[in-house]
Amino acid sequence: MNVSKKSGWVLKTVSRRTQTPRGGALRRAGGLGGAALLMMASGGAFALNTGTDANLSMKPASGAMAGAAYTKPQEASAAVFGNPATMTQFSGTNFGIGASYLAPDVEIRQSGAAGARTSNSEAEDYVAPDVAVTHELGGGWYLGTGIEVDAGLGGDYRNSPLTVPSISTDPAVTGLPLLVELLSFNVNFAAAKKLTPQTSVGAALTVGFGLAQLGTAGPAGAGLGGFGGTSASVHDFGFGGSLGVTHQLTPAMMLSAAIKSPVKYDFKNILHTTVGAAGFQNLNLEQPLELVVGAAYDIAPNWMVETDLVWKNWSNAKAYEDLYEDQFLLSVGTQYKTGPWSLRMGYSYAEDIMRDTPNSTLSGLRGLGPVPLSGPLGVELVKLVQTTLLPVVWNHTLTAGIGYDLSRNVRLDTFAAYAFKGDVSRTTNIAANLGIPVGPETYQTDVKAWAVGAGLSFKF
Repeated sequence: MNVSKKSGWVLKTVSRRTQTPRGGALRRAGGLGGAALLMMASGGAFALNTGTDANLSMKPASGAMAGAAYTKPQEASAAVFGNPATMTQFSGTNFGIGASYLAPDVEIRQSGAAGARTSNSEAEDYVAPDVAVTHELGGGWYLGTGIEVDAGLGGDYRNSPLTVPSISTDPAVTGLPLLVELLSFNVNFAAAKKLTPQTSVGAALTVGFGLAQLGTAGPAGAGLGGFGGTSASVHDFGFGGSLGVTHQLTPAMMLSAAIKSPVKYDFKNILHTTVGAAGFQNLNLEQPLELVVGAAYDIAPNWMVETDLVWKNWSNAKAYEDLYEDQFLLSVGTQYKTGPWSLRMGYSYAEDIMRDTPNSTLSGLRGLGPVPLSGPLGVELVKLVQTTLLPVVWNHTLTAGIGYDLSRNVRLDTFAAYAFKGDVSRTTNIAANLGIPVGPETYQTDVKAWAVGAGLSFKF
């Protein structure tokens, strides 16, 4: 098996339901090829920053600084959802409302036994709302709450299905109209305390709400041997939390540290299989544990630079652990104020996260349709998921934005971000593992994305 990988932005998706293969080794190989392709539909990750997570990168002010806002955030939402100790930097009452628009562009170029074909995901535009408020109680105490889109992914190939190698006499083995989506909303309830003029601590309770859908969508007779609509739209909720601390080391230098616990979802009856006891299976999915350290330095009274380093424990996060290894994310942002204007720029680097040797299952799933997720074949199938579907991650993102004080109490923030184009390719042959002489298939996936956002901040 031949694998190559470059820095890229996003790609994600998961799999599907099934159909019982009909007679003979060639039929079985056709079903396996279809199942493999069903796993391989890629989609655009909802988040700009790393993996499926946003990490403050889709907020009006923080987005302009590449998410570098765990130490000295410029908006209430970044304090509530980043390091809760930073809420002590917001005196009085602060309210922010905004939204971001994300446009991923995912293209898969296929060549090999099934011929040449290009498939494009139609999950190509998303809007992420963002709302938060903080309030100074007095006596060094602060409270905050808000709602954000914390993570997500999507893929839609109903009008551009991937093809299956022609190794079956069934003329319906032509393509797979895949549809996959995940959205994770977080509501935080946060509190912070200024222990001394230099040191603050904070904590937040997270209530997560996840929506997920995966499978195929279309009329009966479409796709693989009559593979029509098989997707299930499900939802679940989970809980998590975060702790943080900040310390003003010198008049110009502030240090910070934070920990964010996992938020776990159990999506029931989301994926169908005929392996073992036929029926739907549950998918356990977990957004990972995060450890964050950061520093902000005032170069001048009106010029600040912040650097944050995030460690993400993907290797212990349900579902992701079968594909990812642990990852570091480095974000650097700067802000320069002149009169009513705030000029911001940022850069983030996300370390590659795909495991060299993935597991042979996804979160304990026993099969994908008629295909068992176990043994060498399972490992090979999960490698395809890892490389062409869930997940591929980019490395480099550049951001910029402007804030403008409309009055003493109201500020308008805007940002734009571009994640540099990346690609991933995999050449494999499922049938060869069954002893069937069918040529290999190569899938080349190219991804690029951009985002813009705006919001208003009010101070009372």
